[in-house]
Amino acid sequence: MPIPMDENKFHKIKKSFEARGGVIDSSPDIDKHLNDKGAEASTFDEKTILIKHNQLPTASAMFEELIHTTQYRMGKATGDNWIDMEIEAKSKLIKYKKQYDITDSEYQITLQQLEELIKYKEEN
Repeated sequence: MPIPMDENKFHKIKKSFEARGGVIDSSPDIDKHLNDKGAEASTFDEKTILIKHNQLPTASAMFEELIHTTQYRMGKATGDNWIDMEIEAKSKLIKYKKQYDITDSEYQITLQQLEELIKYKEEN
């Protein structure tokens, strides 16, 4: 079972993101969208992150979505390059595991996901 990130850290991140014009939407109707995608969280654009209602995200989910908002702001998100965006985000999560307070189990899951993404990209 995933371990939610520290609540105080989440609220600091949320406050900082919102102070820069961002929105972290965790309204009840978001859950269906995320469940349909099989996702804990999702990035809509450079200013909007979606997370499940009444549920703190894991550190890896929160920081991955922040990485994706940066990719959007930098013009890296073209719509066709989702796999490159995912590979970059997962690689950063692995590189900054300690700084992001990513648990060992999340780290192992992220490594596995990265390997699968790289394999998928090579095959397609």
